[in-house]
Amino acid sequence: MIEFLLEIPLNKKITNLAEFFIRKPVIELQFQDANYEFIAWGDPIYDSDFKERLQKDPTTEFIINNLFGHYYYILKNKITSEIILGNSMFSILPLYYSQHNDKIVFSENSANLGKHLNLNTISQRFIIETVLFNYPLFNNSIFKEIKLLLSNSYLKILGSQITITKHTFIEKYFLNSPEPTKNSIHMVRDIFLETVKKYLPDVKYAHALTGGFDGRTLVSAGLYHKKYFSCYAFGSESSKDTRIASQLSFKAGVTFINVELNDEYASESSLGCGTEFILNSSGTGTFARAHYLYAAKVLSNDYKYIITGNFGSELFRAAHIAGAVISKNLYALFNSGNPAEGIKSIENSVEFRCLNLSEDKASWETLKDDILKLPCYDQSYNGLTKNQRFYVLVFEEIFRKYFGAEMVNQFKYLKNRTPFLDMEFMKALFKTELAGIHSNFFEHNPFKRYKGQILYAHIIRKAYPAFGEMMTDKGYKPDDLINFFGKLNIARGYLKKITRKPTPDFDPYAVKKSWETNWDYWINIPISEEFFDLKKVKAGINKEILFKILSLSYLVKGIR
Repeated sequence: MIEFLLEIPLNKKITNLAEFFIRKPVIELQFQDANYEFIAWGDPIYDSDFKERLQKDPTTEFIINNLFGHYYYILKNKITSEIILGNSMFSILPLYYSQHNDKIVFSENSANLGKHLNLNTISQRFIIETVLFNYPLFNNSIFKEIKLLLSNSYLKILGSQITITKHTFIEKYFLNSPEPTKNSIHMVRDIFLETVKKYLPDVKYAHALTGGFDGRTLVSAGLYHKKYFSCYAFGSESSKDTRIASQLSFKAGVTFINVELNDEYASESSLGCGTEFILNSSGTGTFARAHYLYAAKVLSNDYKYIITGNFGSELFRAAHIAGAVISKNLYALFNSGNPAEGIKSIENSVEFRCLNLSEDKASWETLKDDILKLPCYDQSYNGLTKNQRFYVLVFEEIFRKYFGAEMVNQFKYLKNRTPFLDMEFMKALFKTELAGIHSNFFEHNPFKRYKGQILYAHIIRKAYPAFGEMMTDKGYKPDDLINFFGKLNIARGYLKKITRKPTPDFDPYAVKKSWETNWDYWINIPISEEFFDLKKVKAGINKEILFKILSLSYLVKGIR
């Protein structure tokens, strides 16, 4: 749906933008008059009068603030001959570009762009960042000559001049004195229920539903607005997500689809989906996330749209665990007293020791220089709390680097709409204590953290009250968050969670099963000594690091 290659010649008169697509995507919007030409693809969501209003104000600022969803766009000003390219708010769908002599070329995929330009110089910076942080922390790609467009920015071409401009600084919406929860909860609830409406299609679609709060809240909103949809979950037969999602769907009288991640999935689909996930994400994701792509393929047989709870928890609840989304090394940087301490922590990490930097020490030196520009060290962010500094990175990099890897894969087959990432809603949320930005950095206290779930409970109570009475995977019900005696249930649920012994064979997404099934394939992927210290790798590292190294090795092998 979104695959494209676009070549824009420099210093050449352009009469029709569409003719410069080498690989043309499915165009969703195409308008022009005497003053401008505009094309958008992906999933642009707009009001019926968008075209009329664009004619009066054909600017990037108007587009970004009035075109919703996840999309790419290109805008030509026929009066000034300026050409502007960009992507939607938060840049979730990646835009890669490379300038070559008299042209600049764009694509959603750096591997495809590199192949088109016949490139073969691998970026060690990309390798280092991905191993250390689980994804590239800055704007590098697998090829040295290809860059990723800066978050919340657009690229402008005028003659031979190319400039990149940032259109949104999310931190300007962070307040020092937020409105108390009790004064704002109903206002924010109502704004959410109003803004969510534009993301819910008029045709039948599928809601992602799990054992937590995000999907349950969005399904409640779908029921509130009387939309026509099914619900789905993916996981093993014993997964809490699929069990609770099935119960919720039954209660609401909604069709439930169980995308089961069983032996058949592991043996027949996990390898193909895993390798495709790596390529589609331009190497920013590993084969361990194959199930996201598999579910999208299954659902695409019957649905054009899915609604997911992506970004909800990150907006409401302060991060508190380092793992796949927030690596230990990234946490170490933000939790350090100074840059030297943070960098030393990284250099002592297992991930760092797996890297071979003997032939390219400059890449690590330039990365250290860029680390100094992170919000945790950049003095221009002094007016923000430690947690708010971290949230700048969450919004500008983690959202697009981690979740973007899933979504660019899903968009190959269907459109993923994420209503929590609506700017009108977010602006209202940020003004209140309900937002995660107003928590302490990596808050662990469960009674302070639970405030991040109160909004869910109020939305559910208004939209579909029956869901508030049903248990979540946290061990308590949404209604427990908004009544006095419910706090006892929250305490019980927390105690059970911290005292529960992990089940050795717990594998809800069949990652372990898929790894064991495809062991012979993955273990024979050649690991390059150019980038990795094979002695350290062979000496034994945890699976998460090995998955990253093998996924990167698979990508390098495929593009060389």
